[in-house]
Order: sequence, then C-alpha cells, then structure tokens
Amino acid sequence: MINQIILNQIEKFNPTNIDEIKNSMKEVLQNIILTGLGKTDFFNNAVFYGGTSLRIFRNLSRFSEDLDFTLTSSVSDFDFDKYLLLAKKELDALMIESDIYGKEKKNVVTTVESKHFRFNLKKLFEVTYPDYANQIISNETLTIKVEIEKACFDGGNTEIKILRYPSFAQVRTYDFETLFASKLLAILNRSWKTRVKGRDYYDYLFYISNDIYVNLNFLENGLKKFGYMEENEVLTIDRLKKDLKSKFESIDFEQAKLDVIPFIKKNDSFISAFNKDVFIGTLEYLKKKE
Repeated sequence: MINQIILNQIEKFNPTNIDEIKNSMKEVLQNIILTGLGKTDFFNNAVFYGGTSLRIFRNLSRFSEDLDFTLTSSVSDFDFDKYLLLAKKELDALMIESDIYGKEKKNVVTTVESKHFRFNLKKLFEVTYPDYANQIISNETLTIKVEIEKACFDGGNTEIKILRYPSFAQVRTYDFETLFASKLLAILNRSWKTRVKGRDYYDYLFYISNDIYVNLNFLENGLKKFGYMEENEVLTIDRLKKDLKSKFESIDFEQAKLDVIPFIKKNDSFISAFNKDVFIGTLEYLKKKE
C-alpha cells in the first residue's frame, strides 16, 4: 500500500522514460525529506531556497537535484545532523531504506555543510516500476545532496509554504524577489573551473519570464558577504545589469545547455533561448521594486 502511494506521486509527473522516472522519484523523496524537516523546529532558523524550492513551490519546469537551505541568523550550536536524522524517520515510516553520509573536507574553509541521503535505486524500482528494474545495476544509488549555508546576511523576505505529501508540513522559503536575488548571487559569485552550471541560466530565464523584481538589498548584502563587492560599494540596478552583461558575454551557452538538458522535458522552449544575444537582451526587463 505504501509503495502504491509513492508510485501515485511519481505518476503525477507523467514520466515517459527511465530518466524521467528517476527525476520524478528524486522529487518525491525530496518532498518526504522536506516534510520530515517541516515537522521539527528546523525552519525556526533555516530557509529553503534554490532550484528545488523554485520547482516545488513556484512551478519551475525543470527537475532539481539538491535541497538547499540557509540559516537566517547565526546559531553557534546548530546541529544539522540532528535534523537530518529526524527527517530520515519520515522515510523510515514509509519503509524507504536510506542512509546519510558526508565527510567534512580537511583543510578546507567553508561556510557550507553538506550531507547526502543515499538510496538503493534498484530496490526503489522493484517496488515502483518492476518492469524497469532489470535496467538498474544492483549497486546503483540515487543520492540527494542536502546543504546548509551558515554565512548569514540580511535583507531576505520569507514566507511559509505548505507541503501536502506525504503529510501536511510547513516549510519556510524566500519570497519570489529574494529567490531571484539568490539566483543572481549564484550567477555572479559562482566559479566553476571545468563547466558552466546551465541550470542557473535556465532559472534566470524563468524569473524573467515571470516578470519578477529583484530584491536588490539582499543581493548587495550577499555579494559583500562573499567578497564580490566592497563594503563601501552600492549595488544599483544599472551596476547589476553591467555585471550580468559581462557574465553573459563570457558564458559558453552550448556547454550550458548540456548541463540543463538532463533535467527538462524534450522541446522545452527555454533551451532555444540559450545564446548570448537573448540573455543580454533580457537585461532590459531586470528591475527592482521602487
């Protein structure tokens, strides 16, 4: 019975091939983990943001891999592991086997704490899509990275959203304008040595297509926190457009497509817009609330 409930949730995504089934399965598991966190006091100090938040609560078309959180204030004794173990109980209640792993990188200074939920993919398919199970090798895993950013800065506006599956739970997330600012923070501040994270640019088009304002105050505070701007500098909308134009001119959008294609349906209209001229042209629609 429990397996049928999970299958019903996966089927809501209308997957048409094994890769879409995997993406849909991952999102169902993400919802279960979020529900487990929502039943604790986790969101008293943390906010859910990023691409998965955008998909679950804002109807983003692409699938997303990770669960991203940030603290809203400094909490010296915040115990991330404790909350993840509580979230695991939600999976256990649905008889979904999982384990949590993650090693701290030695000699690496970071404000981000990362862990992974790991699932045996073959077992998941055996109880949901047995006809596909023979295409999955016995030790193949499905992983969901869960990260929390502990470098706090001001200016973000939050709101409460309600999850309905597997049971009702409250999740605190940023509002649309702050989410857009956090995406622009990633685009401007992210440094990938070997490839472009095309999902950032896909999400950018999503915000522009929805005519979303930018929370400029939050973005400025974040850029200063991570060293992109000096403390005495002021972020104006014109400065933002100039910096984004420079970023767009440096991007290999053909490479960016390769990053995002595994997470979208075929014939997604945003992919045809992946070129420098379109992205630079969108800057005229970038705006802040007056």
